[in-house]
Amino acid sequence: MKRLVLMGAGHAHLIVLKQWLSAPLKDVELVLVTPSAWQYYSGMLPGGVAGHYSVDQCRIDARSLALAAGARVVLGSVIEVRADKKQVRLTDGDLLDYDWLSIDIGATTNLESLRGYAGTLLSIKPLGQFHQQWSRHHERSGAKGAHIALVGGGAAGAELAMAVAHAGRAGATAPAKVSLITGNQGLLPDFRPRIRKLAHNKLAALGIEVVEQRAEAAGHDLVLTDGVTMRPDLVMAATGSEAFSFLATSGLAVDAQGFVLVNEHQQSLSHPEVFAAGDVCSRLDQSLNRSGVHAVRTAPVLAANLRAATESGEFTAFQPRTNTLYLLSCGDKTAIGSYGPFAFSGQWVWRLKDKIDRRFVGGF
Repeated sequence: MKRLVLMGAGHAHLIVLKQWLSAPLKDVELVLVTPSAWQYYSGMLPGGVAGHYSVDQCRIDARSLALAAGARVVLGSVIEVRADKKQVRLTDGDLLDYDWLSIDIGATTNLESLRGYAGTLLSIKPLGQFHQQWSRHHERSGAKGAHIALVGGGAAGAELAMAVAHAGRAGATAPAKVSLITGNQGLLPDFRPRIRKLAHNKLAALGIEVVEQRAEAAGHDLVLTDGVTMRPDLVMAATGSEAFSFLATSGLAVDAQGFVLVNEHQQSLSHPEVFAAGDVCSRLDQSLNRSGVHAVRTAPVLAANLRAATESGEFTAFQPRTNTLYLLSCGDKTAIGSYGPFAFSGQWVWRLKDKIDRRFVGGF
C-alpha cells in the first residue's frame, strides 16, 4: 500500500482530515506527523491571552481527528526532509518513507533582532508553547503588574498588545505597562490607512505606548533606533515569519527566504509528489500574506489535489479571492475589520469574529 504523509497539523491539514472523515482515501496508508496531539487556533489566541477563552476553547484535538479519518498518528517533529529519497527524518532519528508528502508546519518567528536577549522572551510560535508560557507568566506576575514589550507591528503584534493590556487591567492591582515596538515601517504597514488609524486610536485608548522604531537586543535591554534603551519585564516577539532551516537543504525548490515553492495546485515546483500549504510555502506567480485566512481557503483545494494525486485524477487550481475579510481583536471585546476598501470597528465586529472563530473550532 502506498503512503501519504501529512507533515504537521496546521489549519489546512485539519480541514483536509475533516473532509476525509466521510470520504476516506482508497488504498492509501495515511500518516499524520505532529509534535502535539493539540493544534491551537491562531484566530483565538489573542482572545485567550485577554482571558475571554479557556485553553480548551482555543485548541483542536488533532490526534483524535486524524484517527477518526483513518490515519496513523506519529507524535514527533520532522527535522529533515530528503525529497530525492522520499523520506523524512524525525527527532528520534527514525526515517519515514512516503509516496506523497504534504507539508503544513507553518513557520517560525524571525528572531534576528532579538537573538541573544538575556531577559524573558516569549515567541508567538509555536502557538501551543506560547500559550503555556504566557499562562505561567500571567499567573506569576498578574497581581504585581509588569512592563511588557511587544515587538512586531503587524496584525499579530497589535492584537497581542491589546490583549495583554486588557489582561493586565483585569488581573493586576495596577495596569501593566504595555509597549508595542512596531519597527521602522510603523503600525500595520500592510493595511490601509483607515485601518491603521482605527488601530492607533484603540491602542491609545488602552494606554499602550506605540514605538515606531526598530529594537535590537543588548543583554537585558532593548535598544531602539534613536539609541534609547528599554528594560521590560517580558518581551513578546511577533516579528514576522521565518522558514524552518531544514527546508533549505531538503532538495525541494524554495524561494529566497527558504519557503517551499508551489504552483497553483499547491504542488512543489521541483517534486510533484510533494504538496505544501499555509505559511510554509510561497508562489512565484503571486504574493500572499502569511495568514490563517489563506490556509483555510487553500484547504479544500489541497484535499482535492491530494486525492487526485493518489488516484491519478485531475488537479484543481487555488485562486485567492481579490478581497479578504480581516478581523483584528482589540482585547476588550471590540474588534476592527476590513474588507477591500471598507473599514469598520465596534462591539458588533467582535461578535462577528467570535462567532466565526467558535464555529471554526467547534466544527472539529
